[in-house]
Order: sequence, then structure tokens, then C-alpha cells
Amino acid sequence: MTQKFLKFFSLSTFVLSTCFVSCDKEDNDKQEPVIDPVSRRAFILNEGSWGANNSTLDLYHPYSEPTVLEKDIFSTANGQKVGDTGQDLIAYDGRLYLSVWGSNYLAKLDNNGKVIEKYQFKADEGQPRRLAADGKYIYVSTYGGKVAKFDTTSIAAPVAFVEVGNNPEGIAVKGNYLVVCNSQKDYVSDNRISIVDLSTFTLAKHITSEVYSNYQNVAVVKDSVYITYYTPSYTVEMLNLDISKGTLTPSGAATKMIGTSEGELFCANVATVYDENWNATTNTSFFVRDVKTGQDTPILDLNATPELTTATVYLFDIDYASRDLYIGTTDYKTNGTIYRFDKDGKFIEKFETSSISPSKAVIF
Repeated sequence: MTQKFLKFFSLSTFVLSTCFVSCDKEDNDKQEPVIDPVSRRAFILNEGSWGANNSTLDLYHPYSEPTVLEKDIFSTANGQKVGDTGQDLIAYDGRLYLSVWGSNYLAKLDNNGKVIEKYQFKADEGQPRRLAADGKYIYVSTYGGKVAKFDTTSIAAPVAFVEVGNNPEGIAVKGNYLVVCNSQKDYVSDNRISIVDLSTFTLAKHITSEVYSNYQNVAVVKDSVYITYYTPSYTVEMLNLDISKGTLTPSGAATKMIGTSEGELFCANVATVYDENWNATTNTSFFVRDVKTGQDTPILDLNATPELTTATVYLFDIDYASRDLYIGTTDYKTNGTIYRFDKDGKFIEKFETSSISPSKAVIF
């Protein structure tokens, strides 16, 4: 990285915006507010390794001079570690919400990463996975086959649970519905996408497929909903979901997706194939889809970062104000690397995170 990083930096030197945007705020029928990019910061969640208790939360200041990375701010703010396998992170209504799968909790954090409130999931409720938000509620998918609903006023206890399917993963708000991707449990793949009615928080229906199963993530782009799933050979491909018709249509391949209210679907695709000796070859690409025309266009100039063409992309997020893209890579053994590109796809800089497998960047 060409600019000097400082380990410690005063948060008080930054003026926080009064508007907050969640990278996982999936109700993209609503326009993201216009925000002064100079005041924005990126909170980066590093998943760590399962069982190693090495998840961390970093804070990156992209518009300071020079740019600044504060490593492991959660430990600094709370006097203890994040825990085992930090799973998801969103910003909503002025707060951060963090789910930690291995350590089995949901936390509400302030803008310094300090825990305001925490809920420890019970064994029969399942371990928390993915997060979504709408109105005054936070929704959490759990490996208990449920989605939990929390009031943002207090997350001391869930408001309600709804039963969905096997080990639900990605969730997203689309209008008055919550779309839930059910995955796989005990090597049995679920072929149902659950649609939850948010007005009653009850299961409205399952959309069942005879062809597809083991769903992973969901992105909402205007009137379109995209789902990723594992094929039987464990490649990741996309489907277009029509909720009203209950249909799923093949829509190319992507391992990571970001939807915007402008009708764009930003995608990263890590395509790994194995030869007869199980030697892996990885080809990684980045593109944006105009969902109205269906046209895909490459988005990044990788001349300065050729290593990204074969990298395992674990984090893929966007700053909705500046349109900068954040890409995090992993080798599952050493600290991850974040790459930042501007809205024109030009490389800005890269830096090393404080732990393994950076999985989420929330910029506000």
C-alpha cells in the first residue's frame, strides 16, 4: 500500500453522516440517500477460521490524508474479541448489527464498535447467519431452520421466530416479503426458497424447484430478485426469481452479488475447476449486469492487480455514495487483503486486514 497506515486514529476527527446505508439493505425499491463521501468510513468484518476465535472488526478511513486503517477495533472498544466466525454485518438506523455464528450471538454496536446490546441464541434457536433490515426490525437467519425478528429499540430478546427450511443462509427484503435462501443440512440439500409475509411474520409460501437446491445468497435489484445456489458439482450459479409466479430461471454464474436501486447487479465470479489429480485452476471475473437489458459488462481494470484474476474473492461490497468497490480475498490461512476500486473501475489501493477471510464491508 503506497499510503501510510496508522494503527490508532481518533474517531472524533470525523463528522459522522446523519444518514446510514446498509450494504445488506436489500429493499432496493428505495433510493439510497445522497451522502457526502468525505465523511464515510468502512467497517470490515474478518470471519477468521472456524474454532480459532480469531474474528476481528477493522475500520478503514478512505478519505483521510493519508488513508487510515484501525485494526481490531472491537477488541479495543470492548476489551474482548469478536469471537468465533463473524458471519454478517449491516448498518441500519444509525447502528451496526453483527452476527457471530460460532459464538452464537447477535450484537448491536455503536460507531466505535462498542457493544450496546447483545442477544445470545439458545441451542434450539440455531446459530445466526445472515442479516437484513426493514422498518424498525432486524431479521436473522439461523441454522435452527428459522428466521428471528428483532426490534431495533432493543435486541435483548427476539420479537418472534418463523420456521423456514434447512440451514437458511441469505435473506433479503423485497416489498412486503422476506426472501429466504434455504441451503443444506446433514448433506441433504433443500430445494425450497421461503417467502415470509412481513406484515404478519408468517410463512407465505415455499417456492419449490425440481432442479435447483442449496441456495446461498439473494440480491434485490428494482423489480428483480437474484439467487445464487450450489450446483451438484459445487460451482455457484445464479437464478432469477419471480415471486408472484413462483419460478426460477437460470441467469449465468456469480459467486458474489450486489444490487442497486439504479437497476445494476454487480457481480464477482470465482470459477474453480479441478483436474483428475484435484489440482485447482481458478479464473475470477467482475462484471455489472443491466437487469433491464440483461447485458453484462466488465467493470474493473485489473492491469495493476493481475493477482485478482485468480484470487478467491470472499468480500464484495460497494459504497453507494462514491460507487467505490471493495474486494476482499482469502487463502483461508493468512490475513486477508482488501482492494479498493473507484466508480470507473480504476485501482485505488490495497491493504492487509487484521485476520483471515474478510467477509463483509459496511460503508457509511
